[in-house]
Amino acid sequence: MNQTRTILGLLIMIFFAIPALFGIIWAVGLTQAVVSQKMLSELPQEIIAEIPNLVDGVLLAAKDENIDMHPESRIWLQAAAGVAQSPKELLEETGLNSWLQKELSGTLSTVGDILNGRTEARNVWLDLRPLKQALNHPAMERYLLQVVEKLPVCTPEQAELWKEKIQYSERGDDLPPCRPEGTVSIDAVASIRNELSRDIPDQVDFFKNSGLPNRKVNVAKVVMSFTYLLFLIPAVLIIIGALIAARSKSHFFRWSGGVTLIGGGLALGMATLLKQIIPWSTNFHPVKYSPHWLEWNNVVGDHMQGIALIFTRHLVAPVIAVAGAVCVVGLLLFAFSFTFNKEPEASIPATQPPQVG
Repeated sequence: MNQTRTILGLLIMIFFAIPALFGIIWAVGLTQAVVSQKMLSELPQEIIAEIPNLVDGVLLAAKDENIDMHPESRIWLQAAAGVAQSPKELLEETGLNSWLQKELSGTLSTVGDILNGRTEARNVWLDLRPLKQALNHPAMERYLLQVVEKLPVCTPEQAELWKEKIQYSERGDDLPPCRPEGTVSIDAVASIRNELSRDIPDQVDFFKNSGLPNRKVNVAKVVMSFTYLLFLIPAVLIIIGALIAARSKSHFFRWSGGVTLIGGGLALGMATLLKQIIPWSTNFHPVKYSPHWLEWNNVVGDHMQGIALIFTRHLVAPVIAVAGAVCVVGLLLFAFSFTFNKEPEASIPATQPPQVG
Protein backbone atom coordinates (compact mmCIF):
# COMPACT_ATOMS: atom_id res chain seq x y z
CA MET A 1 0.00 0.00 0.00
CA ASN A 2 2.79 2.42 0.91
CA GLN A 3 4.56 1.69 -2.36
CA THR A 4 1.37 2.40 -4.34
CA ARG A 5 0.94 5.75 -2.56
CA THR A 6 4.55 6.67 -3.29
CA ILE A 7 4.17 5.89 -6.98
CA LEU A 8 0.87 7.81 -7.24
CA GLY A 9 2.29 10.87 -5.47
CA LEU A 10 5.40 10.73 -7.63
CA LEU A 11 3.32 10.63 -10.83
CA ILE A 12 1.30 13.67 -9.72
CA MET A 13 4.46 15.66 -9.06
CA ILE A 14 6.27 14.57 -12.24
CA PHE A 15 3.42 15.05 -14.72
CA PHE A 16 1.54 17.93 -13.09
CA ALA A 17 3.45 19.80 -10.37
CA ILE A 18 6.87 20.13 -12.01
CA PRO A 19 5.56 21.20 -15.49
CA ALA A 20 3.19 23.72 -13.86
CA LEU A 21 6.01 25.16 -11.71
CA PHE A 22 8.36 25.32 -14.72
CA GLY A 23 5.81 27.16 -16.89
CA ILE A 24 4.79 29.64 -14.20
CA ILE A 25 8.41 30.53 -13.42
CA TRP A 26 8.84 31.48 -17.08
CA ALA A 27 5.52 33.34 -17.17
CA VAL A 28 6.37 35.37 -14.07
CA GLY A 29 9.91 36.14 -15.24
CA LEU A 30 8.90 37.25 -18.74
CA THR A 31 5.98 39.30 -17.42
CA GLN A 32 8.28 41.01 -14.96
CA ALA A 33 10.65 41.84 -17.82
CA VAL A 34 7.98 43.19 -20.16
CA VAL A 35 6.25 45.54 -17.70
CA SER A 36 9.39 46.75 -15.95
CA GLN A 37 10.36 50.40 -16.21
CA LYS A 38 13.98 49.40 -16.72
CA MET A 39 13.30 47.44 -19.89
CA LEU A 40 11.06 50.07 -21.48
CA SER A 41 13.59 52.83 -20.80
CA GLU A 42 16.91 51.05 -21.41
CA LEU A 43 16.21 48.44 -24.08
CA PRO A 44 15.38 50.89 -26.95
CA GLN A 45 18.44 53.02 -26.18
CA GLU A 46 20.77 50.02 -26.19
CA ILE A 47 19.36 48.62 -29.44
CA ILE A 48 19.48 52.02 -31.15
CA ALA A 49 23.13 52.34 -30.18
CA GLU A 50 23.87 48.99 -31.86
CA ILE A 51 22.08 49.68 -35.18
CA PRO A 52 24.79 51.86 -36.85
CA ASN A 53 27.48 49.32 -35.97
CA LEU A 54 25.30 46.55 -37.36
CA VAL A 55 24.79 48.35 -40.67
CA ASP A 56 28.46 49.27 -41.00
CA GLY A 57 29.45 45.69 -40.26
CA VAL A 58 27.12 44.32 -42.93
CA LEU A 59 28.45 46.72 -45.56
CA LEU A 60 32.01 45.79 -44.64
CA ALA A 61 31.19 42.08 -44.88
CA ALA A 62 29.73 42.56 -48.37
CA LYS A 63 33.24 43.30 -49.65
CA ASP A 64 34.44 39.86 -48.57
CA GLU A 65 34.02 37.53 -51.54
CA ASN A 66 34.47 34.48 -49.34
CA ILE A 67 31.15 35.09 -47.54
CA ASP A 68 28.09 33.36 -48.99
CA MET A 69 25.62 35.95 -50.21
CA HIS A 70 22.96 36.31 -52.85
CA PRO A 71 24.62 37.90 -55.93
CA GLU A 72 22.04 40.70 -56.22
CA SER A 73 22.21 41.46 -52.51
CA ARG A 74 26.00 41.64 -52.73
CA ILE A 75 25.80 44.15 -55.58
CA TRP A 76 23.46 46.41 -53.64
CA LEU A 77 25.50 46.22 -50.44
CA GLN A 78 28.78 46.81 -52.24
CA ALA A 79 27.26 49.86 -53.92
CA ALA A 80 26.15 51.20 -50.53
CA ALA A 81 29.60 50.47 -49.10
CA GLY A 82 31.17 52.47 -51.93
CA VAL A 83 29.42 55.70 -50.91
CA ALA A 84 31.66 58.05 -48.97
CA GLN A 85 29.00 58.85 -46.39
CA SER A 86 28.51 56.07 -43.85
CA PRO A 87 25.03 55.00 -42.73
CA LYS A 88 25.81 56.31 -39.25
CA GLU A 89 26.54 59.77 -40.67
CA LEU A 90 23.38 59.58 -42.76
CA LEU A 91 21.28 58.80 -39.69
CA GLU A 92 22.76 61.83 -37.95
CA GLU A 93 22.27 64.21 -40.90
CA THR A 94 18.68 63.24 -41.63
CA GLY A 95 17.67 63.42 -37.97
CA LEU A 96 16.65 59.77 -37.90
CA ASN A 97 19.06 58.94 -35.10
CA SER A 98 17.77 61.87 -33.05
CA TRP A 99 14.20 60.67 -33.55
CA LEU A 100 15.13 57.18 -32.42
CA GLN A 101 16.94 58.39 -29.31
CA LYS A 102 14.52 61.11 -28.20
CA GLU A 103 11.04 60.50 -29.61
CA LEU A 104 10.91 56.71 -29.64
CA SER A 105 12.85 56.14 -26.43
CA GLY A 106 11.07 58.99 -24.65
CA THR A 107 7.65 57.67 -25.63
CA LEU A 108 8.46 54.15 -24.43
CA SER A 109 9.81 55.60 -21.18
CA THR A 110 6.50 57.44 -20.69
CA VAL A 111 4.63 54.19 -21.29
CA GLY A 112 6.75 52.62 -18.56
CA ASP A 113 5.92 55.48 -16.16
CA ILE A 114 2.21 54.95 -16.74
CA LEU A 115 2.39 51.17 -16.34
CA ASN A 116 4.35 51.56 -13.09
CA GLY A 117 1.98 54.18 -11.63
CA ARG A 118 4.44 57.08 -11.72
CA THR A 119 2.13 59.24 -13.85
CA GLU A 120 -1.55 59.34 -14.75
CA ALA A 121 -2.81 57.27 -17.66
CA ARG A 122 -3.29 59.37 -20.77
CA ASN A 123 -2.93 59.20 -24.50
CA VAL A 124 0.71 58.65 -25.36
CA TRP A 125 1.42 59.64 -28.95
CA LEU A 126 4.41 58.49 -30.91
CA ASP A 127 5.09 61.22 -33.46
CA LEU A 128 6.12 59.60 -36.75
CA ARG A 129 6.28 62.83 -38.75
CA PRO A 130 10.00 63.34 -38.01
CA LEU A 131 10.57 59.80 -39.28
CA LYS A 132 8.78 60.60 -42.54
CA GLN A 133 10.73 63.86 -42.81
CA ALA A 134 13.99 61.95 -42.32
CA LEU A 135 13.07 59.51 -45.08
CA ASN A 136 12.25 62.43 -47.39
CA HIS A 137 15.29 64.46 -46.36
CA PRO A 138 17.46 65.75 -49.25
CA ALA A 139 20.41 63.90 -47.70
CA MET A 140 18.48 60.64 -48.01
CA GLU A 141 17.78 61.33 -51.68
CA ARG A 142 21.42 62.22 -52.28
CA TYR A 143 22.59 59.05 -50.55
CA LEU A 144 20.25 56.80 -52.54
CA LEU A 145 21.33 58.45 -55.81
CA GLN A 146 24.97 57.85 -54.91
CA VAL A 147 24.19 54.20 -54.21
CA VAL A 148 22.46 53.84 -57.58
CA GLU A 149 25.41 55.52 -59.29
CA LYS A 150 27.71 52.83 -57.89
CA LEU A 151 25.67 50.07 -59.54
CA PRO A 152 26.60 48.54 -62.92
CA VAL A 153 24.75 49.79 -66.00
CA CYS A 154 21.40 48.09 -66.65
CA THR A 155 20.84 45.73 -69.52
CA PRO A 156 17.76 46.48 -71.71
CA GLU A 157 15.78 43.84 -69.80
CA GLN A 158 16.76 45.31 -66.43
CA ALA A 159 15.92 48.81 -67.64
CA GLU A 160 12.39 47.62 -68.42
CA LEU A 161 12.14 46.17 -64.93
CA TRP A 162 13.10 49.56 -63.48
CA LYS A 163 10.39 51.27 -65.53
CA GLU A 164 7.80 48.75 -64.38
CA LYS A 165 8.91 49.24 -60.79
CA ILE A 166 8.44 53.00 -61.09
CA GLN A 167 5.05 52.63 -62.76
CA TYR A 168 3.76 49.93 -60.40
CA SER A 169 5.62 50.70 -57.18
CA GLU A 170 2.82 49.30 -55.02
CA ARG A 171 3.54 45.78 -56.25
CA GLY A 172 6.64 45.53 -54.05
CA ASP A 173 8.84 43.80 -56.65
CA ASP A 174 12.58 43.55 -56.00
CA LEU A 175 14.67 46.27 -57.57
CA PRO A 176 17.15 45.10 -60.22
CA PRO A 177 20.76 45.64 -59.07
CA CYS A 178 21.77 48.03 -61.84
CA ARG A 179 21.92 51.72 -62.77
CA PRO A 180 19.21 52.93 -65.15
CA GLU A 181 20.15 55.61 -67.67
CA GLY A 182 18.92 59.19 -67.86
CA THR A 183 16.32 60.49 -65.42
CA VAL A 184 15.05 57.03 -64.66
CA SER A 185 17.40 56.78 -61.68
CA ILE A 186 15.97 59.98 -60.18
CA ASP A 187 12.44 58.70 -60.66
CA ALA A 188 13.51 55.36 -59.20
CA VAL A 189 14.92 57.00 -56.07
CA ALA A 190 11.73 59.03 -55.67
CA SER A 191 9.77 55.81 -55.99
CA ILE A 192 11.87 54.15 -53.30
CA ARG A 193 11.41 57.08 -50.92
CA ASN A 194 7.66 57.22 -51.51
CA GLU A 195 7.37 53.52 -50.91
CA LEU A 196 9.27 53.78 -47.61
CA SER A 197 7.06 56.54 -46.19
CA ARG A 198 3.76 55.85 -47.94
CA ASP A 199 2.13 53.67 -45.29
CA ILE A 200 3.57 55.43 -42.23
CA PRO A 201 0.89 57.34 -40.23
CA ASP A 202 1.59 60.73 -38.69
CA GLN A 203 1.01 59.53 -35.12
CA VAL A 204 0.39 56.34 -33.19
CA ASP A 205 -1.53 56.25 -29.90
CA PHE A 206 -0.06 53.62 -27.57
CA PHE A 207 -3.08 53.62 -25.24
CA LYS A 208 -5.91 53.84 -27.76
CA ASN A 209 -8.96 52.07 -26.29
CA SER A 210 -6.80 50.75 -23.45
CA GLY A 211 -9.52 51.18 -20.83
CA LEU A 212 -7.06 52.47 -18.22
CA PRO A 213 -8.55 54.92 -15.66
CA ASN A 214 -7.38 58.54 -15.79
CA ARG A 215 -5.41 58.30 -12.57
CA LYS A 216 -2.19 56.75 -11.35
CA VAL A 217 -2.52 52.98 -11.44
CA ASN A 218 0.42 50.66 -10.96
CA VAL A 219 -0.58 48.25 -13.71
CA ALA A 220 2.77 46.50 -13.53
CA LYS A 221 2.30 45.76 -9.82
CA VAL A 222 -1.24 44.45 -10.37
CA VAL A 223 -0.10 42.19 -13.20
CA MET A 224 2.88 40.93 -11.23
CA SER A 225 0.69 40.24 -8.17
CA PHE A 226 -1.63 38.17 -10.34
CA THR A 227 1.24 36.21 -11.86
CA TYR A 228 2.70 35.51 -8.41
CA LEU A 229 -0.69 34.12 -7.35
CA LEU A 230 -0.31 31.58 -10.13
CA PHE A 231 2.35 29.91 -7.97
CA LEU A 232 -0.57 28.59 -5.91
CA ILE A 233 -1.32 26.11 -8.71
CA PRO A 234 1.99 24.18 -8.53
CA ALA A 235 2.02 24.65 -4.74
CA VAL A 236 -1.33 22.85 -4.40
CA LEU A 237 -0.17 20.10 -6.76
CA ILE A 238 3.08 19.66 -4.83
CA ILE A 239 1.22 19.49 -1.52
CA ILE A 240 -1.24 16.90 -2.85
CA GLY A 241 1.54 14.79 -4.30
CA ALA A 242 3.65 15.06 -1.15
CA LEU A 243 0.71 14.19 1.13
CA ILE A 244 0.03 11.06 -0.89
CA ALA A 245 3.66 9.97 -1.16
CA ALA A 246 4.95 10.97 2.29
CA ARG A 247 4.87 8.66 5.31
CA SER A 248 5.80 11.29 7.91
CA LYS A 249 6.23 15.05 8.38
CA SER A 250 9.88 14.89 7.46
CA HIS A 251 9.05 12.96 4.29
CA PHE A 252 6.38 15.53 3.38
CA PHE A 253 8.81 18.47 3.53
CA ARG A 254 11.51 16.40 1.83
CA TRP A 255 9.21 15.57 -1.08
CA SER A 256 7.94 19.17 -1.29
CA GLY A 257 11.43 20.67 -1.17
CA GLY A 258 12.87 18.18 -3.64
CA VAL A 259 10.13 18.71 -6.23
CA THR A 260 10.32 22.51 -5.82
CA LEU A 261 14.09 22.34 -6.23
CA ILE A 262 13.75 20.20 -9.36
CA GLY A 263 11.16 22.50 -10.98
CA GLY A 264 13.16 25.63 -10.20
CA GLY A 265 16.39 23.97 -11.29
CA LEU A 266 14.94 22.95 -14.65
CA ALA A 267 13.71 26.50 -15.31
CA LEU A 268 17.04 27.94 -14.13
CA GLY A 269 18.98 25.55 -16.36
CA MET A 270 16.83 26.28 -19.39
CA ALA A 271 17.08 30.06 -18.91
CA THR A 272 20.85 29.90 -18.42
CA LEU A 273 21.19 27.71 -21.50
CA LEU A 274 19.12 30.11 -23.61
CA LYS A 275 21.21 33.03 -22.37
CA GLN A 276 24.25 31.29 -23.84
CA ILE A 277 22.61 29.80 -26.94
CA ILE A 278 20.84 32.91 -28.29
CA PRO A 279 24.05 34.93 -28.88
CA TRP A 280 25.79 31.82 -30.20
CA SER A 281 22.91 31.12 -32.60
CA THR A 282 23.61 34.37 -34.44
CA ASN A 283 26.61 32.58 -35.96
CA PHE A 284 24.38 29.82 -37.32
CA HIS A 285 23.56 30.31 -40.99
CA PRO A 286 20.28 28.57 -41.94
CA VAL A 287 20.74 29.68 -45.54
CA LYS A 288 22.89 26.61 -46.08
CA TYR A 289 19.95 24.43 -45.13
CA SER A 290 16.85 26.43 -46.08
CA PRO A 291 16.19 27.79 -49.58
CA HIS A 292 13.59 30.18 -48.14
CA TRP A 293 16.14 32.19 -46.15
CA LEU A 294 17.66 35.20 -47.85
CA GLU A 295 21.28 34.40 -48.47
CA TRP A 296 22.66 37.62 -47.09
CA ASN A 297 20.98 37.09 -43.73
CA ASN A 298 23.97 35.08 -42.61
CA VAL A 299 26.00 38.28 -42.92
CA VAL A 300 23.55 40.06 -40.63
CA GLY A 301 23.80 37.17 -38.18
CA ASP A 302 27.54 37.74 -37.81
CA HIS A 303 26.80 41.20 -36.37
CA MET A 304 23.65 40.45 -34.38
CA GLN A 305 25.38 39.16 -31.28
CA GLY A 306 25.34 42.54 -29.56
CA ILE A 307 21.58 42.95 -30.05
CA ALA A 308 20.97 39.34 -29.02
CA LEU A 309 22.89 39.92 -25.80
CA ILE A 310 20.74 42.97 -25.05
CA PHE A 311 17.53 41.00 -25.46
CA THR A 312 18.72 38.06 -23.39
CA ARG A 313 19.88 40.35 -20.61
CA HIS A 314 16.50 42.06 -20.34
CA LEU A 315 14.21 39.08 -21.00
CA VAL A 316 16.02 36.04 -19.64
CA ALA A 317 17.66 37.61 -16.58
CA PRO A 318 14.31 38.03 -14.70
CA VAL A 319 13.48 34.37 -15.40
CA ILE A 320 16.84 33.37 -13.93
CA ALA A 321 16.14 35.51 -10.84
CA VAL A 322 12.69 33.96 -10.27
CA ALA A 323 13.98 30.43 -10.88
CA GLY A 324 16.83 31.04 -8.45
CA ALA A 325 14.39 32.21 -5.77
CA VAL A 326 12.26 29.08 -6.28
CA CYS A 327 15.39 26.92 -5.96
CA VAL A 328 16.21 28.61 -2.65
CA VAL A 329 12.68 27.91 -1.36
CA GLY A 330 12.99 24.28 -2.39
CA LEU A 331 16.38 23.98 -0.73
CA LEU A 332 15.04 25.48 2.52
CA LEU A 333 12.08 23.10 2.56
CA PHE A 334 14.38 20.15 1.95
CA ALA A 335 16.73 21.26 4.74
CA PHE A 336 13.77 21.90 7.08
CA SER A 337 12.72 18.27 6.71
CA PHE A 338 15.77 17.18 8.70
CA THR A 339 14.73 19.21 11.75
CA PHE A 340 12.06 16.66 12.70
CA ASN A 341 13.06 14.00 15.16
CA LYS A 342 13.11 10.51 13.78
CA GLU A 343 10.14 8.47 14.86
CA PRO A 344 11.21 5.89 17.48
CA GLU A 345 11.31 2.38 16.20
CA ALA A 346 8.80 -0.02 17.76
CA SER A 347 10.50 -1.98 20.58
CA ILE A 348 10.40 -5.76 20.42
CA PRO A 349 9.40 -7.30 23.78
CA ALA A 350 12.09 -9.46 25.28
CA THR A 351 11.37 -13.20 25.31
CA GLN A 352 11.07 -14.52 28.84
CA PRO A 353 13.20 -17.59 29.49
CA PRO A 354 11.20 -20.65 30.29
CA GLN A 355 10.91 -21.35 33.96
CA VAL A 356 12.06 -24.68 35.19
CA GLY A 357 9.34 -26.22 37.25
